[in-house]
Amino acid sequence: MARRLTGIARQARVAWLVAVCLTGVSCDDAVDVTPVSVTLALVNGRIWTGDPARPWVDALAVTNGRIAAVGTNDAIELLADDAEVIDVRQRLVLPGFIDTHTHLVDLGDPTTTLDLAPARSPRQLVTRVADAANNRPSGTWLLGREWDQRLWSDTLPHRDWIDAISPDHPVWLVQRDQQLGLANSVALEQAGIVVGDPGAHAEGDDATGLTLTGILTGTAMQRLEATIPASPPAARDRALERALGEAAVRGVTSVHHIGDWDDLEVFSRARRAGRLSLRIYAVVPIDTWVRLDRAVGARAFGGPDGRGDDWLRVGAVYVDLDGSLVARTAAFEAPYADTPGASAPPGVDIDTIRPLAFAADAAGMQVLAEAVGDRANEAALDLHQQIVDRHDARDRRFRVELVQHLHPSDVARFATSGVLASALPFSTLHDGRWVNRQLGAERARTSFPFRALLDAGATLSFGSGWLDRGTPIDGIYAAVTRRTLDGLHPQGWVPQQRLTVEEALRAYTTAAAYASFEEETKGMLTVGRLADLVIVDRDLLTVPSNDIPSVRVLMTVVGGQIVFDRLRPTES
Repeated sequence: MARRLTGIARQARVAWLVAVCLTGVSCDDAVDVTPVSVTLALVNGRIWTGDPARPWVDALAVTNGRIAAVGTNDAIELLADDAEVIDVRQRLVLPGFIDTHTHLVDLGDPTTTLDLAPARSPRQLVTRVADAANNRPSGTWLLGREWDQRLWSDTLPHRDWIDAISPDHPVWLVQRDQQLGLANSVALEQAGIVVGDPGAHAEGDDATGLTLTGILTGTAMQRLEATIPASPPAARDRALERALGEAAVRGVTSVHHIGDWDDLEVFSRARRAGRLSLRIYAVVPIDTWVRLDRAVGARAFGGPDGRGDDWLRVGAVYVDLDGSLVARTAAFEAPYADTPGASAPPGVDIDTIRPLAFAADAAGMQVLAEAVGDRANEAALDLHQQIVDRHDARDRRFRVELVQHLHPSDVARFATSGVLASALPFSTLHDGRWVNRQLGAERARTSFPFRALLDAGATLSFGSGWLDRGTPIDGIYAAVTRRTLDGLHPQGWVPQQRLTVEEALRAYTTAAAYASFEEETKGMLTVGRLADLVIVDRDLLTVPSNDIPSVRVLMTVVGGQIVFDRLRPTES
């Protein structure tokens, strides 16, 4: 399907003029434009540009990693000259997906990290841990993730389940929401965690004595994870390589990575070596803002502003304000409906966070606050207002991540304040199975309130949480249907919060680019923007909603370079 067009070099100037005219620039303005060398062209496509002024074109041309022209097939083919031209055969072409909430290197090495997501019973979880213990050297850590007790009896696992099968290995298994985990006795001993430590769950009473259950949250969880030996640089580089491959298969061309300084070192090594095939907007903890400010001032990441380039950029900090619904550490004003009297406070001391946020904002950094419960989301909005009151209004694009459960009155505050909402749509399909039970039907009405936020005029962007937890296409399906994974909501859980496909697409493209101050270079397929795009095998905008998950990515292009290709047959 690829071919090269030759013999039209003498027409290049005329072809360029034709193509530029078709972009909406006046022909008078185009007369003096110097012809450029096009390296890649897509023709015969249904190209959704994301540009409201001109949403659809047939073809586009790429030069120097950017969109050089958009227009008709004839004009682009004339312009292409000696470029590689791909006949898309009327398939849908979209701006590359931008995932606004990922943890890239936390994907882990599948050969060393247990994937416990398939565990549908305690027995299955234990069996997977036992198999790993039997095949790993004594003394090495067994790490796992993605278990969810709500998939079986909603009973939290216990260290007794795994102690007998792992006497020679410290074990740490993180629950799906990353707010709690299960440690065996060996791991607890190595971390020095005992009864009474904050976040260390215990059972029993004063008469029989208290014992640790192995479930850790908060401070205890952080203490244990601090004892896990750090992966060597080579292993972290391999984890990034895996993430780059996963992103390309999913049509993800940019991510907003929520991580730490060790991750920045991994990304920087890959950037220097020219190994990045994914654009990264990296976010670091708010208590490291001084280090970030100094690094930017020293131009450690390069670029004219010291914040990096089109491949790796910095300049944002984040803070977690609460926990998760499953761990009952998400902060709500009212108690949990299924646990009378239980209500979690914010997970951090807001009086401690506030001066850090003030200082980071004063240094020109973007501030992201992760909030799940309504009380935490209200605190995030209040924090933004306090920053504005202290430093006056500017284009700071304060973001609230997750935005899962809101007071109805706080929905409008996102629009009136200009605070951005960065949500995880696939979580509606997972968590929607339990929200009504945990919060009650009335409070669930403003859980994952995508429609309400957009109708209020807020800017809504979408991410995954983990790069391998729901593709953007899965996220679009989730936002459009809200059909939970248990099949009990065929018309959608809280269906009044559903979006259209185009609205969900914008949350992964134009709005996502805006969320990182990159709307001039990403998010649309228009002249001058980066040539980041994806080709899919079916038209997302017209297929029945039930069929959205079956839509496949055929090609991913980043900066004009094809990084994933199953559109064209492999040459023998």
